[in-house]
Amino acid sequence: MSQDASPSNGVPRPTSTISEQLARWSVGVVATDLPADVADDIRWRLVDQVGVCIAGSRSASAGIIHRVAEKSGGTPESTSMVFGSRFPAPLAGWVNGAVGHGADYDDMHGVAAVHISSVAVPAALAAAEAVGATGAQCLVAMATGAEVALRINTGAPPHQFHHRGLHGTGVAGPFAAATIAAKLMGLDDEATTNALGMAGSRSSGLMQTLIDGSWVKQLHPGWGVQGGITCAQLAAEGFTGPHEVIEGKFGFFNALLHGDEETFQFDQITDGLGVRWILPDTTYKPWPNGVWNHASMDGTMAILAREGLSTGDVDRIDCYVPPICIPLVCEPREAKLNPRSLYHMKFSLQYSVAMLAVLGSVEVDDYNETTLANQEIRDFAARVYCHADPSMPPDTFPARVRLTTVDGRVFEEDVPAQRGTRLNPMLPADHRRKFRGNVRPSLGDEQTDELLLALEGAWDAADVRALMALTVPRTGAAGEVIAASKAAADGR
Repeated sequence: MSQDASPSNGVPRPTSTISEQLARWSVGVVATDLPADVADDIRWRLVDQVGVCIAGSRSASAGIIHRVAEKSGGTPESTSMVFGSRFPAPLAGWVNGAVGHGADYDDMHGVAAVHISSVAVPAALAAAEAVGATGAQCLVAMATGAEVALRINTGAPPHQFHHRGLHGTGVAGPFAAATIAAKLMGLDDEATTNALGMAGSRSSGLMQTLIDGSWVKQLHPGWGVQGGITCAQLAAEGFTGPHEVIEGKFGFFNALLHGDEETFQFDQITDGLGVRWILPDTTYKPWPNGVWNHASMDGTMAILAREGLSTGDVDRIDCYVPPICIPLVCEPREAKLNPRSLYHMKFSLQYSVAMLAVLGSVEVDDYNETTLANQEIRDFAARVYCHADPSMPPDTFPARVRLTTVDGRVFEEDVPAQRGTRLNPMLPADHRRKFRGNVRPSLGDEQTDELLLALEGAWDAADVRALMALTVPRTGAAGEVIAASKAAADGR
């Protein structure tokens, strides 16, 4: 990075900071700049996350989020999915971002450690509605902002933020939303750089929720959307932010990862920018729980199916996973074997393996009080043990499963890449099946298929507002969803 040798204030300043480079690139991206695989991938990201958000609307926490938003009110610019209320773009983005992360069915990047679509999709939809953008404009902004945020987090080693107890989605999310909103609002390089500079001050999110099962992690993407769009709006009015927000002395990395300076790899952030896209490396989720559970779940089921075993045949299951997995979904063991809440269940590898083995499948609506109290699941979970394997790279969320039967037989299954990664991809039929399972309980069969068709054709949509109208039940179902979520919250 070059420096100005004679700055007017006497302080050397890089002539092109990281945020300036990212802003310049993002402003210039047009639809034809997206490689074919990226253009197709961002369409499926939209399909996936809209479905996940609609599924999340059926939770108790979703009703609380919506009621709080209703108390704020404001200019009706953008739509809250299922509930149908219209709010200012930052507030609508907050609702859809938070509700969409509640089911923990949203995608996850294995290196950046970001649930990128839980921020990028609601940010793009909210901002696109507010400015009257087309589907193509929305998707280009979505892909561009997602790429920027993912690349920012690659400036540190994989999962370094998680090691510090920081949620990768919470810290990167504002950068994605700021970039997306700035692009849809037509901001120039300077204003976009200022939006990114402000977004760094909105980076936050603690992981303590994984220990006690409380709900606050669900809010992190929503806060990222709300903060990022607001930063873009401020930048549009001339408000400024630091141009060295990424690499500066008191910037993003030095502030959040102080003491790890020797591990920073800032060159990774812009290396191959626009040529080598990392967005398609983001892993789709086949199960509605913590991403670190999935390979162990699939490995267990593969053995049971292949060998014709039942749960009663199992003496113990040993799951070998990357070390970063252990503190997130395996320990403390006693807490993971006895989750305190429906949300807590999602972050127990032992309980997740047991749920799938006992129930045969795991859907969003299986996270209920009956499942939490299921003694057969609890007993099976106690037979599941987790072990760290340092030889396993974390980027594809792998696992190796060893199952020992009560009569002493031992079977193994290696899952080097969980389903949903590029190495073990979900096919269009898988995406459609997941979407329909998430959406039908809220919208019914006919509207679900109509919405799916519209989302798959989003590149040709003349107006995002028409697409968003399809996310709200046409019958009285929206009121029923709101009433059900309130009852669930009151009775939790």
